Amino acid sequence: MLRPGILGFFSLMAFFVVVPFGLFRSSRAVPLPLMIAGAVALGLAYGAVKAENPWAGDGLSANLRLMAVSAAALAAYVALSVLVARAIAKRL
Repeated sequence: MLRPGILGFFSLMAFFVVVPFGLFRSSRAVPLPLMIAGAVALGLAYGAVKAENPWAGDGLSANLRLMAVSAAALAAYVALSVLVARAIAKRL
């Protein structure tokens, strides 16, 4: 059985509650397309830093794939977080 403990609980709360509403609050000052573009840039940078393969030959395609997936995942997380937080804020 999985026992994440108190640290796991707080990290899940941050990931699913605090960060989405923080993104929602900041989306009032920064437009959503600009936030998504920033998330894509951050995801590309993360993928480039975490790439462990050489940047030549077959490693190049693996690294570019890692960068693309990182960027897409972070952009989807930001967009989904902001849209869900907006929906919840309208209901309240």
